[in-house]
Amino acid sequence: MMKILLAYDGSESADAALRDLKRAGLPDEAEALIVSVADVFMPAATSNYEIAEQALASRRVTASLVLAQKQKAHALLEAKAFTAKAGERLRSYFPGWHMREEVLAGQPSQELISRAAEWKPDLVVVGSHGHSLAGRLILGSVSKKIVTDSHHSVRVTRGTLEKNDFDPIKIVIGVDGSSEAEHAVHAVGRRIWPDGTEVRIIAVNDGTRDEREESASATQRMVAWAENELSVIGLNVSVAIERGDPQRVLIRHAQKWDADAIFVGGRRFSSALERFQLGSVATGLVTKAHCTVEVARNPMS
Repeated sequence: MMKILLAYDGSESADAALRDLKRAGLPDEAEALIVSVADVFMPAATSNYEIAEQALASRRVTASLVLAQKQKAHALLEAKAFTAKAGERLRSYFPGWHMREEVLAGQPSQELISRAAEWKPDLVVVGSHGHSLAGRLILGSVSKKIVTDSHHSVRVTRGTLEKNDFDPIKIVIGVDGSSEAEHAVHAVGRRIWPDGTEVRIIAVNDGTRDEREESASATQRMVAWAENELSVIGLNVSVAIERGDPQRVLIRHAQKWDADAIFVGGRRFSSALERFQLGSVATGLVTKAHCTVEVARNPMS
């Protein structure tokens, strides 16, 4: 049974992530964990003796502790209400799913990555922005950090597309002959898509990969394999082969075609320095694409 971890913060973007799941090819039966993170300051554990000693030293310390505890309690109650709201909506969309709700406290990206590492979901779902200017900045950085640092497939939803449930689903898959791109094709192929779903496989050579005949043949073989595999399961498949910057090519095709989602493979970096120096197509798409971006990784690794 597929396991899905959904991060929800009550924002418009998080609501869009819920709606988007109806067009994600997900199964009628799945196990879902709805998580809301109360973004509160988490001080180091302090003994009752130390707290009492501080209180005697300064009444201001006591007042600050009381205020901090009230703020934390409020944030936790709000997060609990968020998960209940998301659970109610998801049950109306997917009555066959087994769902449970969980509230965490701390720094959102760290908490979500840690919880995913423990629970090992097949897919992590997050919105691209929060509910305020600060929230948009915070959740935007959260989604990028999860895409970069998580070892799981991540679906980042942009709430800019309003489509009728009966409109055909359009999916762009970016491939380059790499093993990571193969994961993206598998992710689409494992889903259950309605009749009329369209897939456009886009092979992009950015000029940095080896352009010898062997490398070009590997990409062509992957395109032919992907086209066959996805056509066999009833998807309407088309192919485009281009040179250029992968981010720009994929975004341009997705915008022109009015795609619902872009699927790409998720590259893993060996260090934070490598992430900073090289970046990745996936994080670039999460930042700039107008539609949902799903970054697929091998569930067995």
